[in-house]
Amino acid sequence: MAKKLTEMSKEELQHALADLQARLEELEEEREFVLGQTGHHLPGHTRRKYEAEIEALKARIREIEDLLKNTSGQSNTA
Repeated sequence: MAKKLTEMSKEELQHALADLQARLEELEEEREFVLGQTGHHLPGHTRRKYEAEIEALKARIREIEDLLKNTSGQSNTA
């Protein structure tokens, strides 16, 4: 995202939140598919890579949710 979260309007934050939630869902589905393959050896770093990406998305989602809570009732236009 080019803009800092604190510079975004409420609508932009809501859009970014929806986008991140969709990406998180897709990544979790992909992880389950890839790691659920039986008979295929996958290196341990594959699982760690997915977990790191998922945690990063969850942290970003929490950050946006916190900003939305703090801006509710306020005019946050940028």
